[in-house]
Amino acid sequence: MNMKICSAAALGAVISISSLSSAHAAVLHKEDTAKVQTQQQASITLSKAKTVAIKNCKGAVQSAQMKKADGVYVYVIKVLGEDGKIHTFNINCSSGKIVKHHVENKQAAITKAKAQSIALNKCKGTVTSSALKKENGTYVYIITITASNHTVQTIKVHAENGSIYS
Repeated sequence: MNMKICSAAALGAVISISSLSSAHAAVLHKEDTAKVQTQQQASITLSKAKTVAIKNCKGAVQSAQMKKADGVYVYVIKVLGEDGKIHTFNINCSSGKIVKHHVENKQAAITKAKAQSIALNKCKGTVTSSALKKENGTYVYIITITASNHTVQTIKVHAENGSIYS
């Protein structure tokens, strides 16, 4: 009698575990299907969305991801602009159009002009080029200066605090 009860209990446990496994597999399949459908709905690539953002705000992309906002899939692109502010763009995944552009009020970094001034204090001359780049996880302005003796110097200025970056 005890053997039958133990066998019945064990059988019940096995059945409930297998049904949980099936339910979990169904949830995983549903999530995978949703990801595939999301990617298929995107008419433009993430790379194209980044290009759209950079065309509207010169600077460096900090982050980019796909999200569902107000029932529509968008790429959310954050750009550290040359104005030193963080610009957030929501770009429609189907049309490639900007549906939202938000600029943080807080100054996130020094401006390009300030970085050039810092570089010119370090090396006298004329700025021939400057660009905001990400190096080793840190945003820096790369300033190229041509001195009066025609030598070319490249100076990196930390975009957050204005220090010379080596």
